[in-house]
Amino acid sequence: MRKSCFLLCLFVSLMIFQGCSTTSKIAFFEEKFNSDQEALVYVYRLKSMVGALVAWNVNLDDKVVASLRPGGYTVLRVSPGLHVVKIGESHTLVQALGEVIAQNPEAFMAKAREIYFVRSGGFGVEFATKEKAMAELPAMKYEASRQAD
Repeated sequence: MRKSCFLLCLFVSLMIFQGCSTTSKIAFFEEKFNSDQEALVYVYRLKSMVGALVAWNVNLDDKVVASLRPGGYTVLRVSPGLHVVKIGESHTLVQALGEVIAQNPEAFMAKAREIYFVRSGGFGVEFATKEKAMAELPAMKYEASRQAD
């Protein structure tokens, strides 16, 4: 019994410390456009106790393109047109325990050389104004996306 309790405590501790150590140390920086035919989408997750132990997947048009921990952000480069960004679908272990998916904004029409901000806090996901995002993003740490260049 004692050994089981010790192993459980060890597992929980590892999960907590793993969650604290995987966000990069790179502070916020503004991305530049790579071409005249792309839009930038900053996706960021505020620090919150909701789902704090796991990274939440960021989906762009039903494809996982990044994972965000609390206090992290990523930048997606999209072509002009209709896109959907979803946040909150967690990894397999969490799904098995009962996944919680955040409410997500509707699809949006990206325009070339425009910048969009998608903000996640707790269970809510919303588009943010540039002013609101620029006030919050400097406290975030960069997490690279998995988008193909």
